[in-house]
Amino acid sequence: MIEKLAAGAQFKLPYVHVVVNNSYLGLIRQAQRAFDMDFCVQLGFENINSPETNGYGVDHVAVAEGLGCKAIRVFKPEELKPALQKAQSMLSEFNVPVIVEVILERVTNISMGTEIDAINEFEELATKREDAPTASACSTKKQRPALASGQPEQYT
Repeated sequence: MIEKLAAGAQFKLPYVHVVVNNSYLGLIRQAQRAFDMDFCVQLGFENINSPETNGYGVDHVAVAEGLGCKAIRVFKPEELKPALQKAQSMLSEFNVPVIVEVILERVTNISMGTEIDAINEFEELATKREDAPTASACSTKKQRPALASGQPEQYT
């Protein structure tokens, strides 16, 4: 990612890049799960240069800014939408990549896969608001995909 950010700033390529930060090298840690391993993949430490990272270690905002980009850090789900809107406005103002770093719970398993139609879910998907009380998608009334019963469920 580092070199792509620098190239984006160098060639004035405005785009929004979202970084999900769970304080782990997630792809490596998740690959180790099959072997009951969790070996040296945590990135959490008290960063003496960036106490605002609250033990999450790497200051991705400082890294991005050091590469000529702009960056925003989000700690709460309700901050995400305003941060993305601000990032969009920063694109036209600065004409460089804007990174939105989203701080997740530590060790959050991230859905991943090699193709959009071949995504691995490492945890069961939330089916009720109670399953994911902090999910930003649950903050407005929307219709969920059909459940096992075949009927869509409404949530607010």
